[in-house]
Amino acid sequence: MSASNFPEYAHILSEAIESLLAGGEVTLVRLEIDQRSMRFGYIAGVLQFEDDSTLHFREFIDAALPEPRVMYAYHYQDAENVMIFRYDNAPHKPALPRLEHKHTPTGVVMIAAPQLLEVIDEILQMD
Repeated sequence: MSASNFPEYAHILSEAIESLLAGGEVTLVRLEIDQRSMRFGYIAGVLQFEDDSTLHFREFIDAALPEPRVMYAYHYQDAENVMIFRYDNAPHKPALPRLEHKHTPTGVVMIAAPQLLEVIDEILQMD
């Protein structure tokens, strides 16, 4: 997502979430936008789907970088709180070949970082 500053990034993301909510496919449980400066900020939230599964997401943003997500995690779990998948860029011990990866019930897959809306589309396509 391209934005020149954190408020713009947060606004674009908020509008995209509002569009999803209007479509009725997801419910917003929580959204936190913490602007730390014009450049930096933190966004976190929880979306609930029709089957009561939830997507917990968080991003720490540096809008001055070409890839503004310094840290991200998109954790999707079923109604019983069992992980279905999680994308993140957290360092592991022992180190993984790359920071961007996806956790699945069968292991860790090296994969490029998706955008939040791509993760939501992946979830909606699972039905």
